[in-house]
Amino acid sequence: MRREDLYAMIHWRRSVDPLYQPFDFPDQSRAEHERWFTWRSQDPSRRLFTVENEDGQVIASLTLREIDGQGSARLGITVGADFVSQGYGSEALRVFLDYYFGQMGFARLVLDVASTNLRAVRTYHALGFRQIGEHYRPAGHASYRILQQDPRYRHLRSCFRRLGASTQVRFYDMALTREEWLAHRQREPQP
Repeated sequence: MRREDLYAMIHWRRSVDPLYQPFDFPDQSRAEHERWFTWRSQDPSRRLFTVENEDGQVIASLTLREIDGQGSARLGITVGADFVSQGYGSEALRVFLDYYFGQMGFARLVLDVASTNLRAVRTYHALGFRQIGEHYRPAGHASYRILQQDPRYRHLRSCFRRLGASTQVRFYDMALTREEWLAHRQREPQP
């Protein structure tokens, strides 16, 4: 990721659907984004990547954190609202996973994903990730209240739990090893 990529991400449109608003690129001042970029790009336990589409537009970012030598790392991905549901995330992850397990030489990749983010959960399963656990986090984003109250999202109510006076949202812990990825790639139909 380059600094100018960050400026492109700052201008991404916000998600309209409350289901995906918690995963938008953070709405912060340019100075806050600058500090974030400087801090993250200097942290040896992190690596930042940018995804561009065929027109050279910055459409997503990939982050590795908690890098443990070449053993493992934790993945984060953010796709701009105008670029979701077009297959870019799946394609970017396929290319990245080949790079991660190939040239970078990592043995395992882990991630956590909100159980409400059904699109991401499906994508990770389709790429061969397996669920290895789950945990709960505070449901502090305003859109989580909408998901719990709006009848259109009734099917997601089991993703939340009350703990005292607070509400929490369930996250799935997922993992993929190099061997699992290579086996998955062997089974995938070739274009």
